Amino acid sequence: MKIPAIGLRKWKSILALGITFLLWQLIRIFLPSLEPHPGFAYVYAIIEMREEAEKTKLFGVRRIRATLVGLCVGLLFIAMEDAIFPLIGNAALRLTAELLMICVGVLLTITVAQMTKCVNFCGVAAIIFVICLVWHVDDNRYLYAILRVLQTVIGVLAAWLVNAKVAPVTRNS
Repeated sequence: MKIPAIGLRKWKSILALGITFLLWQLIRIFLPSLEPHPGFAYVYAIIEMREEAEKTKLFGVRRIRATLVGLCVGLLFIAMEDAIFPLIGNAALRLTAELLMICVGVLLTITVAQMTKCVNFCGVAAIIFVICLVWHVDDNRYLYAILRVLQTVIGVLAAWLVNAKVAPVTRNS
């Protein structure tokens, strides 16, 4: 079995991960309680490492826009849940209400993402909505949701920096 070569795109992905880590550590200087590794930022730095800087920028901007849509709808639904759920005592009714909020929220998020021209990223918006609503249920839900967006921006920015400034690919015309 032949081991594939480690090409430029792989090296650029690794470099983007390093830049992502360093940017996150700079933020942690001011907010030391943040987790040491920005998992979502790593994911997006890898995903947005495209063959050309222009594609990284185009898809990165769309991903960030979709993430913001998911965040905004997610924050709205977190606030609604915080206001309504303390009034629901029955566990079965509460679970039903949670499922209804998730379904309605995903539908609303996808619709808003379509309206804001998040071409091919409506699913990303819906995923961010779900992450905001159900993945972190302690007192820091709002901060957690905002940090997911910050990590998306950092990951996309790192991929773009590497692709556009550190190791740009030039095409022969």
